[in-house]
Amino acid sequence: MTTQAMVEREGTVLLGWLRLLGWTVEMERDGSGWIGLAKRSDVVGGELCIGGSATSQRELVSKLFNPAVRGLALQAA
Repeated sequence: MTTQAMVEREGTVLLGWLRLLGWTVEMERDGSGWIGLAKRSDVVGGELCIGGSATSQRELVSKLFNPAVRGLALQAA
């Protein structure tokens, strides 16, 4: 497996985990880069939103994944 294929697979796995954890993820191309938004309902009926932009789709998924998981950990504490 090439390095590029491994990076793409990792991005797909992280995106899958976000969705399994209840996040709705929207991503689209913006010129030469990517923009995205991850949303999830919180325990009090509000909505958590995380937005970001990056030069690659994989980088964007990582930028959305890290704060999303951190936010869930804080909610659980």
